[in-house]
Amino acid sequence: MRKLVDWNADQLLFLDESAANERTSDRKYGWSPVGSTPYVYQSIKRTERWSILPVYTIDGFFTWETIQGSYDKQLFNDFVRNKVLPFCNPYPGVRSVIVMDNAKIHHSEVQAAPLVPSNNARNLWRCVKRLECA
Repeated sequence: MRKLVDWNADQLLFLDESAANERTSDRKYGWSPVGSTPYVYQSIKRTERWSILPVYTIDGFFTWETIQGSYDKQLFNDFVRNKVLPFCNPYPGVRSVIVMDNAKIHHSEVQAAPLVPSNNARNLWRCVKRLECA
């Protein structure tokens, strides 16, 4: 994260997906008074999974998408190409650096192609993956 100090706050876009269903808050462990067993009552019905993919800037939510199910590489790439890249600017402009975690769906040649069109773009794969918008 120390690498993030190289950029101004208005250059950064933070992107991260999250998902939930009815079992998201279920716990495997519990506590109770000494001498009594903790009991947890859970639904055995599995509900649909909902996923959200928000993009944040220093000013708050930039854009987001919610789908039923999970994101894969194709859905992620479509979201970035259609809802994020059109509003990005060339580096070092405002909204020119995308910061994301190291999730497997972010490792895609299809994804990297529109983001790294010139040899002045740099990729960092250590703590965070930072890609510059074209």
